[in-house]
Amino acid sequence: MQQIYKIIFLSFNQDFFYKTIKILINIILIVIFILLSSCNFLTDKKAFFLNKEFSQKEKEFKRLKEKKEYLKKHTIHKHIFSYGNTISIFLKKSGVKINDILKLIKIDKNLNNITIGQKIVCKVDNLGNLIKLKWYISKFQKKIYKRYKNTFKFIKYTYDSFLEKKSIYIKKNSNFFKSAYQSGLNKSEINSVIKAIEWQINFNKLHIGSKFNVIFLNQKTKNKKILLGVKLDNLDRKYFSIRAFNGKFYDSDGFNKSEELINFSFLKKYRISSPFNLRRVNPVTHRISRHLGIDLAMPQGTPVIATSSGKIIKAQFNKIAGFYISLKNKNYYTTRYMHLKKILVKVGQKIKKGEKIALSGNTGRTTGPHLHYEIWINHRAINPIKAEYILSTQLTKSERIKYLKESKNILSKLK
Repeated sequence: MQQIYKIIFLSFNQDFFYKTIKILINIILIVIFILLSSCNFLTDKKAFFLNKEFSQKEKEFKRLKEKKEYLKKHTIHKHIFSYGNTISIFLKKSGVKINDILKLIKIDKNLNNITIGQKIVCKVDNLGNLIKLKWYISKFQKKIYKRYKNTFKFIKYTYDSFLEKKSIYIKKNSNFFKSAYQSGLNKSEINSVIKAIEWQINFNKLHIGSKFNVIFLNQKTKNKKILLGVKLDNLDRKYFSIRAFNGKFYDSDGFNKSEELINFSFLKKYRISSPFNLRRVNPVTHRISRHLGIDLAMPQGTPVIATSSGKIIKAQFNKIAGFYISLKNKNYYTTRYMHLKKILVKVGQKIKKGEKIALSGNTGRTTGPHLHYEIWINHRAINPIKAEYILSTQLTKSERIKYLKESKNILSKLK
């Protein structure tokens, strides 16, 4: 009996041992599974945050790249200055920030003295930052302004060139053109010499032995020559004509006595009954409107004289202007004559200054006989009273001082 109990006990113990081992193994496996699952979760979580961080950095990089590309985009603005223009007006129209305009003018106040006919080219980015500006002072000189950090730097640039002097002698049985050609000048250079000094001399009355000294700026890179100065010895008299910063020619004292562009003496004969006024009360409509010219009181049938030479581009009737004429000069301005009684010219006809073109009248919308007279420069009406100064070839006092200083070098080489 005792043996039987022993066998049963051993069997029970063995069974219990195996079950216990099995349970422990299962517990261990469960713990390992939990641990592995936990590790995978942490790894996945870490990977998720890493991917998210990388994605954010990628987006930021892409945004900065797009911003950089956006800033690289720019526009080029070009402009040739005419009456009434300033550097500030041009840059504002080009979209440049006010701060950049002020900084630019601060480093070179000469930018406020840009003259008619000079060219400006600027590069502006999409945010209104001025990147670069070029000021073409003359055909052989320019200034370049470049953005440097938060300000601007500029250099004065002169084209790769040298001065070239030639002499022309008027010989027997010859004329200026032949003598100049024999001296090595081409047709274009000869014409530039004639144009520069013809307001001082008569080329048909040059004496044998007369001598011309001319100086050209030879621009090798551009393969062109620019006349800078002319000197003529004709009998006992000397004549000088020097190119100024504005491209026009003046004598050694800084004067140009060439014929005026507009004959203002005709206008001065008559009383101005209504001046140039951009906010005038119209005497017919009684409303405020622009009066873009001057009214000259004169009887009907008074001969109307062309104040400038040019071509007739309009000669017709208008219910407000009445019979009127538009005369365009080859330079850059137009003169207009309104309320005429009779037109004496035709469209396309070439007119010389001082020629009779019409008879004054009282046609169109008026309150009495008069001539309405306008001057337009580059498609803009200007006050005819001030036009005498604007269209003048003469230098102002400050310009003349500048000219006399700059012309010394050329004068010394001509002598």
